[in-house]
Amino acid sequence: MTPRDMILAVLVSVIWGLAFVATKIGLESFSPSQLTALRFLIACIPVLFLPRPKVSWVMLLACGMTLFTGQFLLLFFAFTLGMPPGVASVTQQIQVFFTVMLAAIFFREFPTTRQSVGMAVAFVGLASIGLSVDADLTWLGLSLALAAAASWAIGNIFVKRLHDVPMFALMA
Repeated sequence: MTPRDMILAVLVSVIWGLAFVATKIGLESFSPSQLTALRFLIACIPVLFLPRPKVSWVMLLACGMTLFTGQFLLLFFAFTLGMPPGVASVTQQIQVFFTVMLAAIFFREFPTTRQSVGMAVAFVGLASIGLSVDADLTWLGLSLALAAAASWAIGNIFVKRLHDVPMFALMA
């Protein structure tokens, strides 16, 4: 990786982490449902300027309900039920494993040996972080955060079924 790539990777990590802290702060003033609605009210502004992607309404709703509404609503409820922000950012990375599992089941796409080794190393890292958590974490909070990651993974599978769709317009 070039130094520029490394700086960008660190920047993404910092922004990612700060978003979870901002969410925790936001939940002091809003309910999980209100914060989810507010998040997407602000995020959907580009919809006013972009053409609607050529995707069926069913698929558009499926993507929206899993990648966005389900994921964030479940995650925001997890925060209110004992999920610390730092752990929440880690739990969402489990979506990779859920996505790979779903791709294997539905598309018969299996990871290579190298990818499997990488996933195993990543899982050990995630588990190590998870096992070092303090007592603030609740089983209900953890379960909702994992359900949020599963929702994200299901959305990834829906998006994989789409071809030649402008992703920015779809995400908006």
